[in-house]
Amino acid sequence: MTTTASLSLILSLLAASGIAHAATSGVDTDHDGIPDSAEVLLGTDPMNADTDGDGINDLKDPKPLEAANPIAPKGKAGGPVIEGAKVEDNFDPVSKKGVSDHVEIAVKNPGSTPLQGLQLYYTVKDSTTGKTESYYRNYESFKLPQGATTVLHIDDTGDANATANATHFRANPNALLYKSQNVKTLTIQIASKGYAPSTVSIKKDAGGAEKAD
Repeated sequence: MTTTASLSLILSLLAASGIAHAATSGVDTDHDGIPDSAEVLLGTDPMNADTDGDGINDLKDPKPLEAANPIAPKGKAGGPVIEGAKVEDNFDPVSKKGVSDHVEIAVKNPGSTPLQGLQLYYTVKDSTTGKTESYYRNYESFKLPQGATTVLHIDDTGDANATANATHFRANPNALLYKSQNVKTLTIQIASKGYAPSTVSIKKDAGGAEKAD
């Protein structure tokens, strides 16, 4: 957990160390007040000023990797349903080859009308250390046609801002998902405004960096 106090302390220690110039100055791609090189050490995303998606700038956020879940626990039926999810052994049906491990979610709209907007909340828990990160994304322009199933991909090359036809969304490249080699449990929740959410939990086996299977 990174608090405002610990964030300030880390930046102060970096400023006093031999890596001060590299870690406390230089390129700040997302303009959040934290240089890219320091974001790697802090575990935040250098291309997203609000890494966990809770609406608070990373530099000012007491917990920049722990978003609260704003999705309503109840709602009407007919919302998006998670039909399946995986985080490893991913496969590209077009190339017929294995691809780098990433979060992949098959979402269905069971209703007779299109769904506008998609809320995504997911947690990643390290089964060895107990450390947990949580992220929230609100893709308001996303559209899911009636009766259709769409496969969503969350990886470190995806788009931070979803368009109506987007299927690849950006993940924090410095997250536990990528950095921890321990077994990890992911809990994923998806909803559309006014509808009851759908939730699924999956595990990722112990291992190193994400790579093609």
